[in-house]
Amino acid sequence: ALENFKDQAKDAFWALSSCLCQQTPKVKINGRTFQITKVLGEGGFSFVYLAQDEHSGRQFALKKIRCPTGQEGVKEVMREVEAYRRFKHPNIIRILDSAVVQDPEGEGQIVYLFLPLYKRGNLQDMINSNVVNGQHFPEQEMVRLFKGTCLAVRAMHEYRPTTPRVEDEGDVDVVFDGDEEQQQDGPPLAVVPYAHRDLKPGNVMIADDGVTPILMDFGSTMKARIFIENRSQALYQQDIAAEQSTMSYRAPELFDVKTGQTLDEKVDIWSLGCTLYALAYSHSPFENTQTTEQGGSIAMAVLNAQYKHPQSAYSRGLRDLIDSMLKV
Repeated sequence: ALENFKDQAKDAFWALSSCLCQQTPKVKINGRTFQITKVLGEGGFSFVYLAQDEHSGRQFALKKIRCPTGQEGVKEVMREVEAYRRFKHPNIIRILDSAVVQDPEGEGQIVYLFLPLYKRGNLQDMINSNVVNGQHFPEQEMVRLFKGTCLAVRAMHEYRPTTPRVEDEGDVDVVFDGDEEQQQDGPPLAVVPYAHRDLKPGNVMIADDGVTPILMDFGSTMKARIFIENRSQALYQQDIAAEQSTMSYRAPELFDVKTGQTLDEKVDIWSLGCTLYALAYSHSPFENTQTTEQGGSIAMAVLNAQYKHPQSAYSRGLRDLIDSMLKV
């Protein structure tokens, strides 16, 4: 815990220095030099920076993940990288490049992920703006954003791995593959569903066209269907969910994992219901006065599906859609 705090302090100082100092911090990755302009976000062992390639002037969202445990931590992070590369869909973010370097200030390693920069922010930013300005999403716009998010989730739930195709002699390795389509693979195999497990407005970016939602942050992603054989496995899944899945958007079966049950992609359906509710009413159905100010338990509210629809001009059909996803 102390080492984690030290690492976070270093990154925080770096972020602060980028604001206070005239000289812009720089980092060299894969033979390229990038200027670090500002911090876009942070959480756990990771920071996300606005980075600009000194040579091309191109800007990226650069995610920096510290792995103080060395190779074990790197292996865990690389699973996130594989998830980014696995799913190819217009509503799912594409990773542009990645790199693993030795931490110059510690014994661990650092993984850098280059991601597209979406200047319009995410759905949570739009919700916050609505709250500040006393506005609400028009229902048609909200449903359009939600539909795109659902299409991204469906691509994960219906994922079909493919057999790798044989390389042609003329194939050339791409060093920086962000502007190149992945090579076409062989015939698809059977469906292997994946669950995102941390669906929420903050993990849905808005593309530069202002209308296309882009699902991101695959650090919590795993194969959806997991049979729980014993109590030890149940507790392990609960611990993973507590660490990786935001509480007020987490499915009830992840709060109380039971032996003999199979966890599956329905955990994402619950989170989608919470997300649509948040788009409509500016907060998760389980972030209310009782749970946030009166000492109530979010976990108990989720396990009992205790929530209400505030009065609004939204249609009965929208309320029914939300309710259909929030069933225990």
